[in-house]
Amino acid sequence: MHLMANDVMGADLSEESATAISRFPLRVILSTGEKLLGQKRYGTAEKVFNEALQKKPWSLRGLSGLGTVYIATNKPEEAARCFRRVMLYYPDRPKAMEGYGHALSLLEDFAHARSWFQRGVVTAPELRSVSIALGVTQLRLGDWQKGFTLYDLREGVATLGASIGQENIWDGRADLNRKTILVVGEQGYGDHIQFLRYCTLLKEKGARVFFFTREPLRRLCEWVPSIDKILVDGQKAAFDYGVMAMSLPRLFRTQPDTIPFTSPYILPPWDAGAATAQNSKPRIAIAWKGNPANSRDDVRSCPPNLMEDLIRSTANASFHALPFDIGTEKNTVLSRLPTLCDADANFSDVAMALESIDLIISVDTSLAHLGGAIGKQTWLLIGRQPDWRWLTSGEDSLWYDNVHLFRVATDWMQLIARVKVRLDRFIIDHVSRI
Repeated sequence: MHLMANDVMGADLSEESATAISRFPLRVILSTGEKLLGQKRYGTAEKVFNEALQKKPWSLRGLSGLGTVYIATNKPEEAARCFRRVMLYYPDRPKAMEGYGHALSLLEDFAHARSWFQRGVVTAPELRSVSIALGVTQLRLGDWQKGFTLYDLREGVATLGASIGQENIWDGRADLNRKTILVVGEQGYGDHIQFLRYCTLLKEKGARVFFFTREPLRRLCEWVPSIDKILVDGQKAAFDYGVMAMSLPRLFRTQPDTIPFTSPYILPPWDAGAATAQNSKPRIAIAWKGNPANSRDDVRSCPPNLMEDLIRSTANASFHALPFDIGTEKNTVLSRLPTLCDADANFSDVAMALESIDLIISVDTSLAHLGGAIGKQTWLLIGRQPDWRWLTSGEDSLWYDNVHLFRVATDWMQLIARVKVRLDRFIIDHVSRI
């Protein structure tokens, strides 16, 4: 095999090429590993960084790159070892402190993760990613005053300020009476749904409320009475103030015990007078995976075979899934589940389909937020390193009264076994009410 340096740097580096890369200079190997890391080709990147460390065991770029690979592939013990070695050779590296903090967070040692993020912030206060990581950890540990302040360093907040002028960002104090405020939905669909509730608080201040969201959420948002106008990409409107949706908890000084509107705040136009047939089998909507592009997908998605086991062992229930999940699913049982709606459905269509659903069982994705916001009984399955909004312990959701939390204690198999026990009781209770 003939391998040139420019082949190594190419985007189509093969596994075979990765094993032959050792003949090249260290700088070429490291650059190749970093390019593969950027392409999320983690398996090949791991091999390349290990080759680099064979040449230079104390390579900062090699150790940092390998540690980042292990973070991305949910191998926190290996990641922690890499970043500890970085700090052994280079004690004052803030990015190594950040990486070590992320590894500890994946190991759910949040208190020590916070201390390493704090050291990183002290060492390099200009590094926004370290401050945000500290903020998220503070939120996860329940210190929301400090956490939300640091969380507002995220890029979306800065981008909005640069776009409309910092003087036009609502600061929580400016009078909104007879003013128009544009609330910018951000991040995932579930985040848009979760923070819609704050539009009512803005309305109570006398504001005319515009909400910027994505097209699949438009009709759902129209069911929130406090929103005067929905905007999506390509639409423009005049307004007095703008604010990012996920900045509103800080501006309203939200604490874990003061979250507004934990009862349903999105009310689908279900036909309250229609007769609802009681089926002997409860109808259950499930979601076992989220967006694969999410950086936390490895820890929040449930292994499909375990969800299959739950379905196979529960004969007295009818399971349904979202067509978006089934469309990319390779598991035979899951891919053949009846769908809640059509493949081109938007979130309002899903909400309407949930009218006849008795229970939602979902990982931490948009279906869980939708179920919580419309008042459907929802069981939320939480993997390792829970998102900050669920804190680190407890079975009751802070954000939705009708959402019950199941947390991974040891692994997903143990969690699904607990869900099975609870589901058997749920089915017995359902049948007894008929």
